[in-house]
Amino acid sequence: MPLGSLMRIGTGNFSKTHLVRYSLEFVIVFGGVYLAFLLTDYQEELRKGEVRLKYYDSLIHEFESLKGHLGNEERKLVKHAAVLEEIEQGKRPPIPVSDLSFLFSGGVVDAAFGGANFASLDTRILANIIRGRPLLEALEQRINMLNQLTAELMPVQLADENCCYDEEGRLLPLLGWYPELVGEIREYNRILQMVISESALPDIERGKAQLKESLGMPTAKPEKSRRGQAMPDPQ
Repeated sequence: MPLGSLMRIGTGNFSKTHLVRYSLEFVIVFGGVYLAFLLTDYQEELRKGEVRLKYYDSLIHEFESLKGHLGNEERKLVKHAAVLEEIEQGKRPPIPVSDLSFLFSGGVVDAAFGGANFASLDTRILANIIRGRPLLEALEQRINMLNQLTAELMPVQLADENCCYDEEGRLLPLLGWYPELVGEIREYNRILQMVISESALPDIERGKAQLKESLGMPTAKPEKSRRGQAMPDPQ
């Protein structure tokens, strides 16, 4: 065989060997880089998931605090309900100064409309938040009105204990705001407690469990919630 042919054969074999080796090295390097990107993406998604879980926990805590606050306010409303009953019976009771309060800051709920938090919540949770906000605002407004009006009325009652009633013992029409506000506050309080217990909290717990499952975290089986009733739009 001519020497030139031998050199061509040798050179060809050498090139193919090196090509295979370099190709294998490229595949190994590329695979390592790709796996590193996958790991980084997974770690980032896991970090985002953990942040979202903390938001769920904060949201649950805020709703539970609101539920407890509403329960305390409901016990205060018993006093006003008793006054309304005496008014109906014509007993001319003094109208007490309201000591109701509205202590819901709503910071975590407001944060639900931030980009990352908004994307992490399902439509049922968002529906509860969106529909509940006007009712919370209406409740706060009526509590403030009742507190202000009853405080302004007290000096008048001290000067004349019968100032609030006509000769037949009926509440004067200009004071009709008292039974109206008390009735609305009691109704809004009742509805909010019901929706938080039967819809909002179970939906948030379910969303949290689904998120933990998607992240491969152990989850407790969520309790089956009863169907929440729709909130009426406050007037």
